[in-house]
Amino acid sequence: MKVISTLASAAALALVCTPTHAQKAIDTIKVTIQEGFPTLDLYHAPSNEAGQWVRDVYGRLTVYNEHKREMQGELAKSWKRIDERTLEFELRDDIVFTSGNKFTADDVKYTLEYVADPALNIRFKARYTWYEPIEVLSPTKLRLRAKEPRADDLELLTYRFLIFDKGVHEKLEDKTTYGRTSGSSTGAYKLVSIDRTGNIQVTRNDDAIKKFPHLRAPIKNVMGIPIPDRQTQIAQILTGGVHVLSKASPDTLAELAKNPDLRQTPFPTRMLVYMTMDAAGRSDNKILTDVRIRQAMFKAIDREGIIKNFVPGSNIALRPDGICFDDNIGCASSTKPIAYDPAGAKKLMAEAGHPNGFDIELGAYAPYKEITEAIAGDLRKVGIRASVNTLPLSVYVKNRGDGKLTTLVAEYPTFAQPNMINIMDLFFGGDRDYANDPTIKKIYDEGPKILDDAKRTALYKQAVDRVNEQAFIYPLSEMPNIFVHSKDVEIKPGLTSITETRPGDYFWK
Repeated sequence: MKVISTLASAAALALVCTPTHAQKAIDTIKVTIQEGFPTLDLYHAPSNEAGQWVRDVYGRLTVYNEHKREMQGELAKSWKRIDERTLEFELRDDIVFTSGNKFTADDVKYTLEYVADPALNIRFKARYTWYEPIEVLSPTKLRLRAKEPRADDLELLTYRFLIFDKGVHEKLEDKTTYGRTSGSSTGAYKLVSIDRTGNIQVTRNDDAIKKFPHLRAPIKNVMGIPIPDRQTQIAQILTGGVHVLSKASPDTLAELAKNPDLRQTPFPTRMLVYMTMDAAGRSDNKILTDVRIRQAMFKAIDREGIIKNFVPGSNIALRPDGICFDDNIGCASSTKPIAYDPAGAKKLMAEAGHPNGFDIELGAYAPYKEITEAIAGDLRKVGIRASVNTLPLSVYVKNRGDGKLTTLVAEYPTFAQPNMINIMDLFFGGDRDYANDPTIKKIYDEGPKILDDAKRTALYKQAVDRVNEQAFIYPLSEMPNIFVHSKDVEIKPGLTSITETRPGDYFWK
C-alpha cells in the first residue's frame, strides 16, 4: 500500500514536472545507482555497479566480444603466446590519456606492478599476483609471464585490469583517490566528478570514440545518482528526476507499466542468484555438515515458485543446471540441482535424526531479502525453523571471510570474468570455501593450469556435478535486469557486451 500511495502521489506531481525535455536539450541523462561507490576504481572499490561505469571509462589491453565469443584488441593491436606461460603484446601508438599523456608500455607495466605490490592490501588480491614483473621491450611492445601456466591469463587481463595513466597516478600521495579526483583514462567516457556518496558524472571522450570502433557514447553526459530507497526511486522516475531505473521488483514493474510515459526493457545479465551451505562446519551451527540435511533444505525450496514471484523478467530468466551458465567458458554439467520435493525433504530430515526440524539462520545479501524470506517460508513448511538475517555487502563479505555464515543468499555476475576458473575461485578460493571438499579442492588447483579448453571443461564438469550431488550450493536463477525508462530513452546492447549496461548503451529517441 505504501508503494501504491507513493506511485499515486508521484504520478500527480509528474503532471506538472517534466524535466526530461530540458535534460535532453543539454544532452544529459540521469540513471539510478542502487549502491553508491566512492571512487571509480575497481582495484580499491570493486562492485558490480561500479564495473559498468569503469568499463566505459578506462581502457584495457583486450576486450572479449560476448556476441561473437572472441577476443579483440583495444590498447593492444595484437598479441601472441610465446609459450604456455608467456604472452607478448604489440600496443597501439596513437592513444592519449585524457590528461594529455601518451599511452605506452610503461603505463601497462606500472599498473600491473602497482596492483601486484605485496604492500598493497586490496580485495581479490589473488587476481593480481599470478605474474612476474613485466618486461618492456619497446614503447609499444611488452611481455607478461605467468608464474605458472594460466589458462585464463588473457581473460584476466581483459576483465580485471584497467590501465592507469602512470604520469598521473604515480604522483598521487594517496593512490586510492585516482578514481575520484583524476581518473585519467582512454575509454568512451571520461570522469567529470564523483563524490563520497557515489554521485557520478561522466562525459563523452571524443578522441576515444574516433579511434575505437567498439566504443560508443551516444549521449554526451551521463549522471549516476545513488538512490537505494525503492520508493524514492519510483518517485524520481515518475517525476522525471531520473530517466532510467534498474532492478525494479515485480510489483513495481507491474505498477509502472501503467504509466504511458515510461517503457520497460529487459536485459540478460548472467547474474547468478545462489544459496551457499556451510558444509564445512565453519559457523557455530554445524547441522549442515550432514549432506542429508543440505539435500533436505534444497528439496524444500520451490525454485519455480520463487522465480515466478520474485524474479523480474522471470519469463526470460535462465534456470542454470549448476553454479554456472552454459555460455560461461568451461561450464558443463551432467546433473541438475535437487528438485522440489517437500515430502522427500521431511524423509531426509527424519533419516538424519531431525524429524521435528531444526533452527537455522539464513544470511541474505540485502537486495535478496524478499527471496530469502520466501526460501525461509518454504523451509518452515517442512518443519525447518528458518530466520533471516539481512546483511549489507560489506558485512556479509566480512562475515563470510570470518566463517560466520551458516547459509548465504547472494548474487554473482558470472560474466564479470566469464569462465569457470573465476566462478570456482568465488566459491572455493581462500576464505570463501564453505565446502572443504577434497574433490573440489583438487579440481580448483588443477583447472587453471590446463590450457586445453576441452580438457578443462571436462574437469569442471566434475566439479559442477559434485556441487549438485553434495548440495554445497543451490543455483536459484539468473537475475535479469529490467530497466524502466522514459519513453524518450532507448537502451541497446553493447557492441561487445550482452550482459551489462554501460553509459554508452543509453540513447535518446
